[in-house]
Order: sequence, then C-alpha cells, then structure tokens
Amino acid sequence: MSKLHQQHDIHTRRRMEVVIGLMALGLAMLLIRAVDLHVLQGDELKARASHQHFHQYHVAAPRGTIVDRQGRILSKSIEVPSIGALAAEIPGKDLQALAKALAIPLSKLQRKIKHRKGFTWLARQTSPAIAARVKALNIPGVRQENEWRRYHPLGPETGHILGFVGIDGHGLEGIERSMDQHLQGQAGTRLVQRDAHGHSLPGGVWLKKPHMGSTLTLTLDSNIQSIAYAALTEAVHKQHAKGGSVVVMNPKNGDILAMASWPGFNPNNFTKYKPGQWRNRAITDVFEPGSTMKPFTIATAIDSKKWQVNSLVFCENGDFQVADYTIHDDHSEGWLDLTGVIARSSNIGAAKIALDIGATQLGGHLSSLGFGQRTGIGLGGESPGILSPPRKWGVVETANIAFGQGIATTPLQLAAAFSVFANHGIKLTPRLVLSGKENQGTQVFSKKTSQAVTQMLIAATGINGTGQRAVPAGYDIAGKTGTAQKATKQGSYSKDKFTAVFAGFAPAENPEVVIVVVIDEPQKSIYGGVVAAPVFREIAATTLPYLGSLPKNQDSTDWQVQQASATPNNISVSGITPHLIGLSLRQAFQQAEQQGYALHSHGSGWVTRQSPHPLTALSAGSDIEVWLNE
Repeated sequence: MSKLHQQHDIHTRRRMEVVIGLMALGLAMLLIRAVDLHVLQGDELKARASHQHFHQYHVAAPRGTIVDRQGRILSKSIEVPSIGALAAEIPGKDLQALAKALAIPLSKLQRKIKHRKGFTWLARQTSPAIAARVKALNIPGVRQENEWRRYHPLGPETGHILGFVGIDGHGLEGIERSMDQHLQGQAGTRLVQRDAHGHSLPGGVWLKKPHMGSTLTLTLDSNIQSIAYAALTEAVHKQHAKGGSVVVMNPKNGDILAMASWPGFNPNNFTKYKPGQWRNRAITDVFEPGSTMKPFTIATAIDSKKWQVNSLVFCENGDFQVADYTIHDDHSEGWLDLTGVIARSSNIGAAKIALDIGATQLGGHLSSLGFGQRTGIGLGGESPGILSPPRKWGVVETANIAFGQGIATTPLQLAAAFSVFANHGIKLTPRLVLSGKENQGTQVFSKKTSQAVTQMLIAATGINGTGQRAVPAGYDIAGKTGTAQKATKQGSYSKDKFTAVFAGFAPAENPEVVIVVVIDEPQKSIYGGVVAAPVFREIAATTLPYLGSLPKNQDSTDWQVQQASATPNNISVSGITPHLIGLSLRQAFQQAEQQGYALHSHGSGWVTRQSPHPLTALSAGSDIEVWLNE
C-alpha cells in the first residue's frame, strides 16, 4: 500500500507542477501583453481611444466680402444648411420619408448611401425649408452641417466680372478666381466629445477659430454698372443683336466704373449656363475697331510734325487704289482737313495720312496705346488683341490699319486708348481693384495734340458728324463712331455681319467718363452712329448728373434739385426732373410726391435708371418711370 501511496503522491505532485507551470506561463503572457499594451503600443492605443471619444473637425471660414467703391455689397458669403449622414446608421424604414423631405426620388437617395458606411452628403447648401423638414424627422445618423454659400446681389449685371465660387468655396471664374487667395478665409478646428455610440455631445472647444477672408473693394460703382447693363440690354434686344459690351472708365485714374456684357448669366445659378456664356466679352472678345481707330492715326500724324490740324488731304472722291486693293468711302469726299477726315469718317483720308507717316511710326504709337497687349486688369481670359509688328506691314496693311481693318482690339483696350485723349495724352493702366496708390501713366501723345484731337472728336458728334446721336442734352461729347465688317474664317470680310461701335468721353471739356459701346451683329441697322451712339447717350445722360457733372445752362436752383435727391426732405423745385438715381423706392416716391409727379416703378432695391433723365424739363403732373435693382 505504501508503494501505491507513493505513486499517487508522485502523480499528484506532477499535476500540481503542470498547473503551476501553466499558471506561470499565463502570468508571463499577461505580463508580456501588459508590457506590449502599455509600453510598446501605449501611444497608439491612447490615440485610438482619444479618437473614439474625441473628434476634431475643420470648420470652413466665410470668404471675404466684395464691395463696390461706395461700400455696397457685390458678393458675400451667407451661411446655409447642408444635410449629411452616417449611411450605416439610417434605418431602412425611414428612407422613404427622408427622400420626401429632401425632395429627391427614393432611388437617388438609395444610390447615395449604397455601400457607404461612413459620412456622406445627402444635400449640400440646400434651403432652410428642406433642412427644417429633415430635422423634424429626427432620423438616427442624419445631421445638419452649416456651410458658406456665395451670394451676388446684382446677379447677371456683375456676373461676368465677379464670376462665381464652387461648392467647396474656391473661386472658379472672374474676380472670385483671380483674387481667390485674398478672399479665402482660414478654416478653424473644433474638438468635440463623443458618446459610446459615436454621437457628438453638446459643447466642444475651439483648437483654432476660423477667420473670415479679407474684404475686396472694386473700382466699380454699382449704380453705374446697373445703368450700363440696362442700356446695353435694351439696345441688344432692340437691334436683335447677337451680343454686346460696355466699358465705363474714369480717364483721370484708370478706374473701371462699369463693365457690362450681354448676354448675361446669373452667378447665383451658374450651373444652368453653358461655359461659353460665362465669358466677359469686354476683355475676351476682339473685334476690328473700324473708324474708331482714325483718331489715333490723326494724333500720330500731328505728333510727327508732318501734319497740322489745318493740313488738307485729297480723298479721291470716294475711291483710292493701293497696290491691287481699292479703298472706298461711304460718301464721296474731295479735299478735307484733319477735322473733316474724322468728322466725315473718311477711310481714304486716314489711309493716305498713314501711308505718309509710315508703318513704323503708326505701329509704335498703337503699341504704346496698348493695342496688341493685355491690359493686366487682373481677370482671367483677357485677350491681347491683334496687332502685327510694323515690319510685317505692307502698304495695304498700313492703309487698312489706319481706318481699323487688320487690327483687332477688346472693348477694354479701346476704352483705355480713348482715355489718353481725355487725360492730356497720358495713358493709364485700367484697374478694377480700388487702391490708394496713384496710377502712374506714360505720355503717349503731347497735351497739345490730345487737345486738338478732342476738338475733332467734338466735331464728329456735331450736327454734321456721324456721332450726333451720342450727345445727351446739355453736354458736349467727344467721340467717334465705328462700323466694321466682321472677318470670316476664310480670311475675307462678311457682307452681312457687322460690329457697331461708339467710343468717346464726356463732358468733352472736363471728362468724367470714357464710354465704349460695342454691339455685335445688329440686325436693324449696322452703323455705329445709329446702333451704338444712342447707348452712349443713354449711359452718359444718367451717369454724368449722378457723378455731379451737370448739363450746361443749369443754374444753382438745379444744383439744389440734385442735392435734394440725396435727402428727400430738402428743397424741391418744380419743372425739373428730380435726380432719383441711387435712392430707395421709398425715397424716390417721396421726391416725386413732393414735386407733384406720378412715379411708376419696376423692380425692387435702389433706383438705377429713370426716364425722363435727371434735371431735364418736366411739366407739372407728368409721370416719371424708374427701374430698380437690388
């Protein structure tokens, strides 16, 4: 029995040793695991745990506001709701109701969340009404996020200049794109705590607060922009034209006060338009300037000292042979002085003068005026135009360029060039962003030459000139008409497609504005004096009093009328149309009522156009019509 007991003790001891060994091994493994978790993987596991309980997310900052020279808002960011979801957490039974609240088909919603486990957008930058409907459903996994959306109050009027912003907050066209870095805000970072189900708990802390982008002030005046756009749109519709553009520029400092293109597009809904409709015709579209080029030919001739203001040129009675090419005038002319060449718009006179001074001199001055070069205004897509080097000109090319064929320009280039005459021969770089710095210019023509050509341009808008329809009552205008055949792809000229142009400045004696009007393929008439000149008159007649430049023969009483427009309770004067531009509808009604006139309004916001024009005679009891835009 003792032997059996011994064997039993031995087996018991061995089992205990095995158990103890296993326990030791288990403890050793636990120790190794503890070391692994706390030492080797400690930092990683802590980070993972923190990520599960805390969440950092970026908060977008609003872009900077764009304002006009008077501080009026042209573009701003507004906070709008977006709907997102953790797709895996949405109960299947709620999909039908969610789709209805989002105003989308159920199949579209199912595609959005199919095979998605993480976060996905259901509707970005949606309406408050949709967001409220979704919130009322209180569906697990669905939440509202606020984003920033760009809003342009003037819509199509400034669409081509401002451009638009994509859904992710980056500028895609226009000044929004070219000044994107300036306008972009700095995103912030926020830390929030989550519950066991991964839902964000109330509260949270800012790790970095978002900062709004910088404000951008443009040289535009939104009132003048509205005036120009309205006049252009009316003319294009009246002429059944293909399109058009207008540039209004201050010749004293280069500031662009207005730049309008038609057809317009609404940047608030830019996806509804084709990319070709986004372009800013004033800087992208080139055209042969026609007779608006003649003043530069004449100015070059005078500066050359080979020609004087009273010099005569024989205009060959309407037909002039250059090499194997015949130049024609619309009207048969004999001897004309330089003023007559511009006022009667003689192609032959301009051609003969250019051939006399030579390609090198004419080409050099045209280049100094900015033709064939981008202005550098800071907008994408700007065309340099077309001006071949003078060394490549033959006699035919020299003659043609003198009266605006064989050269192509943009409306902005032409406005900058005409500003030279309005600014004593000094060329300034056009600018769209308002700056406190003085715009340094270069002398292209002498002051004496510029004054001489200005007098010729005044004659061109006189009773015997081609631009008489451009003159608003009470003002002297210096300007030139242009009617150019459009070039074909085959290198010839179309017989039925034309560009009608008027370029000039007002008032002629002390210019406040340079205005260039270009109408593309007008149908009722082809002539710049008939098609484009009245648009110039419409813009000038409304803009000049708004800028404080009154018509001639207006006494101090009339000045009181203009002052009263800014404060409706001021003195009123009967018999004179009050100046209502820039007023609210309420202020405009007060002004009209005080002076006994009936007012008819269109639109909402502030007055951008009125008929009759401000400060013109008006009998008691007459009606005034105003157009407003927000």
